Amino acid sequence: MIIETYTLPAYWAVALINDDTTGFEYEDEKPFQEFCAYMLSEHGNNWPLDCSEETQFMTYHDARRFGVLACDVLDFTFDVTPRGLTQ
Repeated sequence: MIIETYTLPAYWAVALINDDTTGFEYEDEKPFQEFCAYMLSEHGNNWPLDCSEETQFMTYHDARRFGVLACDVLDFTFDVTPRGLTQ
């Protein structure tokens, strides 16, 4: 299994772990969808496994490139193992 960790907005937790974006405001949806598209193009999947429990406030995080400004973040762990690859 190949693991990658991304530091992402804490308010994305429900959307990433439970696939539920109903709590998003209009302006939150676009950066989240851009991140998901990035994960698919970069890794071929978007399978979050877990996230840290303690939030921290950060100006620079992995979602910044998608237009998300400073916010509380969590570390999200993703399984980025390519399909068909067994270890």
